[in-house]
Amino acid sequence: MSRRSIFCYVFCFCIIFTTGCWDRKELNDRAIWLATGFDFDEKKDLQFSGQIVVPSLMQSQNGGGGAAKEFLTISSNGKNVNDSMQNIQEKLSRKEFSGQRRVVFFGEEFAKHGIKNHLDVNSRSHEVSIRTDVFVVKEGTAKEALNLNYPLEKPPATATIKAHKEAGGRGDKAFLNFLIAANSDGIRPTLPVVEMGNFDDGENKGQESSSKSILRLAGLAIFNEELELIGYLNNQENRHFLWVMGNLKNMTISAPVKDGSASLNLTKLKSDIVPEISRNKKLRFVVKLTGEGSLLENNSNLDLVEPKNIKDMQRKFEKRVKKQIHKTITKAQKEYGEDIFGFGETIRKKHPGQWKSLNKEWDNLFSEAEVSVQVNLKIKRIGMTGPSLLYKESEIKK
Repeated sequence: MSRRSIFCYVFCFCIIFTTGCWDRKELNDRAIWLATGFDFDEKKDLQFSGQIVVPSLMQSQNGGGGAAKEFLTISSNGKNVNDSMQNIQEKLSRKEFSGQRRVVFFGEEFAKHGIKNHLDVNSRSHEVSIRTDVFVVKEGTAKEALNLNYPLEKPPATATIKAHKEAGGRGDKAFLNFLIAANSDGIRPTLPVVEMGNFDDGENKGQESSSKSILRLAGLAIFNEELELIGYLNNQENRHFLWVMGNLKNMTISAPVKDGSASLNLTKLKSDIVPEISRNKKLRFVVKLTGEGSLLENNSNLDLVEPKNIKDMQRKFEKRVKKQIHKTITKAQKEYGEDIFGFGETIRKKHPGQWKSLNKEWDNLFSEAEVSVQVNLKIKRIGMTGPSLLYKESEIKK
């Protein structure tokens, strides 16, 4: 038998036993689910919502403008996610597909009630990824958040993801970090926060919620051991939290300097938490923070060509940061009593034997622990000028 004949026989044999994707669904038969929302209705049943792409409108409009929305928001109530999803599917002409889901919203009341008994599907289903950006909607519902448009992005669900990334936050690791903290004794879980507002903070600030047009970042949500929302940190405090946790990628800080002010864009931010335990179980933590960056603005008469002036400015930035971050840590200790920074985890890792006697009363011990902050900043680049060009030669401090 020739070599060509053998090849033909093998090829035909393979064709016979090769099967296609028997359960394949065409893209035209799927409803692409980009964002999910969790709320409670009046009966405390789950209200499950989703933002779905409208493909025919995604390509036709320029810049996100236009009368028709490029997305559809749909919701239904049920005892759990799959019960709600079954009710939603009855309204859809296409099969729901969550493989492209990018973001999840928790309404404030849903988060306050406790989320432990409602999120199993987010880690059990093979379709959805644990690497998801998750937000609590401050003073609002997830359904309201999903209904908002965003002129710069289409679909609008991607706007919060991009804003979170630009702010130097945790991005798609938010839910993963939440799960890790929820299963740990030495740290309490947190999630980023959004609120409904406007691009303009001034003129439209006093208007009713019906005029609110976008979602914007609004800080950090703090959860207790039972995974119930108990309070918030603002945007600045959230950046402090991320820096202490070692999760902050960049940050701009401003400080008063010699009858003016200056701003520094920090990168290469690092953190180290050192626990100290005395014989009588008195706890002390030293938070060591480092960073370096470029000077963005110098509204003072300091000539930054001079090394001594750079060092003087560095000390002012360090003093400012030290005061602000210590204030944020104290707020978490005294106002909420929850260790969101993972101080307990540092003890568990470095002193596992002592942690066994501390973990059961950790919330009380954390509230009374002594915390000191050490900051070491480096100004690596000062820009194109030494002194500000707005000062005369006689006014510049060498």
